[in-house]
Amino acid sequence: MPTATFHALDSERRDRLVREAVVEFSERSFAEASLSQIARRSRIAKGSFYQYFEDKLDLYRWLVTEEAPRHKRAFLAAQKRTGDFWTDFEARIERGMAFLVEHPRFARLSAAAADPAATPAVRGLHEAICEAGIAELRAELARGIESGAIGNRDLDLDLDVATRLVSAIIGPGLTDVILSELDADLHEVLVKDSLRQKLGPARRRRLARQAVLLVRAGLGSKGMEKRGKR
Repeated sequence: MPTATFHALDSERRDRLVREAVVEFSERSFAEASLSQIARRSRIAKGSFYQYFEDKLDLYRWLVTEEAPRHKRAFLAAQKRTGDFWTDFEARIERGMAFLVEHPRFARLSAAAADPAATPAVRGLHEAICEAGIAELRAELARGIESGAIGNRDLDLDLDVATRLVSAIIGPGLTDVILSELDADLHEVLVKDSLRQKLGPARRRRLARQAVLLVRAGLGSKGMEKRGKR
């Protein structure tokens, strides 16, 4: 994790170092990424780097578990809340897809951690990212239950199981649908602007709506009977 010396840097130098590190790790695998390149483009001596981070893994760990999630949380937080749980949940899914379109480098950082060829330490970071996402989703669904938007008297809902099932729908499941519609693999989508532009607002809203309909039906959401009849 960053040292006190890193946090003491002036904002311009600190932001430049972070920006160049994101570029390096998003364009190369962890094994291929070079601290020398990051230092050169950041205009700092390579030896100075070790005043800021312990080593390359320490920097990468911070980027994928702290810096990238911080940017995504800020991006999602910009979504205007309506107070209706399901409307806001649907918008959150759409904003998640929009983050991939507008901030592909951060998406590539996380994807690189999932590379089967990565070292065990790097793959462990991917597991940590996934578990953090599960925890956030669980908290969101718990709010839905508390508000009365999720569940009914006939449904014996196990929140931990439900969270992982919902995660599969709005995570890997939704990703598979996107890749199928774009007729591309994840790497192509992450590196080609032309492909990401096809994931425009209208398509994102349609996919988010379909995902939420499926989740609502499975969680015994109130109001689904009326919606089905219409």
